[in-house]
Amino acid sequence: MAETERWHLALDDHEHVVEVTRGALVREAVWSRDGSEVGRKKTSDETIVIAPEGAGGAVRLKFPMAGPARRVTLHGSEAEAHTGLGGSDLEPEAGSRAAARAEWIGRHPHLHTVRQTAIAAAGVGVPILLVWLLTLVPWPSVDLPSIPWPDLPAIPWPDVDLPSIPWPDLPDLPDLPGWVDDVRKWAIPILIAFFVARGEVKRRRKAEEKEAE
Repeated sequence: MAETERWHLALDDHEHVVEVTRGALVREAVWSRDGSEVGRKKTSDETIVIAPEGAGGAVRLKFPMAGPARRVTLHGSEAEAHTGLGGSDLEPEAGSRAAARAEWIGRHPHLHTVRQTAIAAAGVGVPILLVWLLTLVPWPSVDLPSIPWPDLPAIPWPDVDLPSIPWPDLPDLPDLPGWVDDVRKWAIPILIAFFVARGEVKRRRKAEEKEAE
């Protein structure tokens, strides 16, 4: 059964509403301004940008792997929406799952950051652990039959004398130890998750301050 969530924003004497209908495989997002539809998009992507020609702005929606939208933002241009920088966040409808999530983030900012970072660490570590466990399984060896490929004639490519380029001699850089590359593979996804979670906390605080004003 399709489920609909609504996000609202009053800005510059205009009322913006974004409705998201989630189906089994795709989501359909509809952006309305002052009761009139501005644009819509139907996709299974986790990031949706609605930027109709002549709309004078764009809406960016960011979704997790499952559940309601994580963030819905009104931007001044399509280019800004694709970068995800700046903009004004819409507020989820009161009583919705998205509103409950936003309220929980506001009440537990540090726990939210720790949980999202731990999920990212698990996402990196669990596949590595599974691959390591698979290497311990004594898989039986299978002899596959050889395929008699035909001998193809060699192609006589012409010899072309290209001019040599006098590249400058650069000093050899020292080789980095192997653990540096391993740490990079682990650290980058975890750091990204950490900063994304911190960004959600900051946006939640700004929304609460604006509501209090």
